[in-house]
Amino acid sequence: MEGLEQLRWAEALIREKTEGKQKLLAGWDGMPVVRIEDGCMVGLYFALLKNQKTGLYDCRVKGYIRTCGGYNPSARMKELTEECARIAALVAQLEAADIHGDGEAVAAFCEELKDRREGPGGEEGGG
Repeated sequence: MEGLEQLRWAEALIREKTEGKQKLLAGWDGMPVVRIEDGCMVGLYFALLKNQKTGLYDCRVKGYIRTCGGYNPSARMKELTEECARIAALVAQLEAADIHGDGEAVAAFCEELKDRREGPGGEEGGG
């Protein structure tokens, strides 16, 4: 897989592995960001950063815990543990894919995300 295909694959994988609760959308700057539903306890960070040595955009993914403090019963702790494990596996899979693309591929992918958001039936566009 190359550039644009890798990015499309990553987008589909994120939706699949999070059951649509986390998805890539165009951010305020046009670059991809992860939209996370309120009920998620663990989030995914996804960024495309330009590598100054290669000129390519490298994908950086991380997981983070969105909950903080407080005492929880065992059932809630089990849910958090399972969600952490799912996001950890997703992060590992995306890291192993070594996703990167040139400026043209990244621009095309970002435009697809933007069109989907603004078009009929899009995330923000209605329909």
